[in-house]
Amino acid sequence: MEELIRLRHELHRNPELSGQERATGKRIRFFLSRYQPHELYSNIAGEGMAVVYRGKEPGPTVLFRCDMDALPITELSDFKYKSNTPGVSHTCGHDGHMAIVSGLAVRFFENPLEKGKVILFYQPSEENGSGAKESIERLKELDLMPDYAFALHNLPKYKKGSVVLGRYTFTAASKGLIIKLTGRNSHAAFPELGLNPSAATAEIIQHLLALPTNLKYKNFVLVTLIHVKIGEVAFGTSAGSAVIMATLRAFDDSDMHLLSDNALKTSTQIATRHGLAIETEFTDDFPASVCDPQLTNVVEKIASEQRKEVIYLNEPNRWSEDFAHFTGVFPSVIFGLGAGEDHPDIHSPTYDFPDDLIIDGVDLLESIAREITSSESFLKS
Repeated sequence: MEELIRLRHELHRNPELSGQERATGKRIRFFLSRYQPHELYSNIAGEGMAVVYRGKEPGPTVLFRCDMDALPITELSDFKYKSNTPGVSHTCGHDGHMAIVSGLAVRFFENPLEKGKVILFYQPSEENGSGAKESIERLKELDLMPDYAFALHNLPKYKKGSVVLGRYTFTAASKGLIIKLTGRNSHAAFPELGLNPSAATAEIIQHLLALPTNLKYKNFVLVTLIHVKIGEVAFGTSAGSAVIMATLRAFDDSDMHLLSDNALKTSTQIATRHGLAIETEFTDDFPASVCDPQLTNVVEKIASEQRKEVIYLNEPNRWSEDFAHFTGVFPSVIFGLGAGEDHPDIHSPTYDFPDDLIIDGVDLLESIAREITSSESFLKS
């Protein structure tokens, strides 16, 4: 346990942003070298790694994903292990997630699996949404596609050590919408000689914000305006261009498709009516993380056996997770591990992963691995 805490503190002290996790990968490989995995694959979707432990007999392959990247947030703490990198910190708890998955290496080295295979997957670029899709493609090329996949995420505001599950969607789908409008600049004294997109911008914003109530959806949807720019700061110029950015969010992927289609349709109609050229683009695209019911039941069963409180969400989390790309490819579950009701929230400058959660996570994931790899009900024909 102490060596896992030391590992987390070392990772916390040296955070790296999405796509820059080189030193993080090096530290993890050094740690793992003492626990002799059967196979280790590097440079997956950047600095990602797949670490393989095989059982004595054939059986299912189970993947456990942890995320490697940190956030562009200045940490406000006085810990001895506080971030050494100005403006960057592990204020989402990915250092703790890596420590938990690394703890599985210790367990499977000391007490090897009887059956099957476990892949410990260290995924880069979770925060910017690019890591999971690229990782899956590379895992396929390496013939490392699992039968089942699991991920956990620490969750402040829930009882410490509790297990938080979705029925059966855990996080929402979301995507960023970028709308660019092009008209024609003119002198501010003669706006009639130009084509100012301001009126169209205002109309598009109103229609986007009204979309959640103007259409029929199966479940919750939301449009959040995040940025608007009209022209440049020049009082002698009438603007000739505009940019609108919004985040679309939905608990159901079909609702996301409907919301996205209508956002594009509405914006295009308004721009055309005003005589403006329009360009649209989607970015940071996350599907909903729809968890497998059978695997969800396994997590609940094992958590209960370990006397952990099990909490089912009343509705999915509104935030998104790129592990959702895994849930769309093979049976998967992502669940929460409570970090404490009064613990600072993730993505806040005072957040720090609770060290005593590490052993809870290792115990839970190890039991899941042994249950899945040894159970007849999970054997693939």
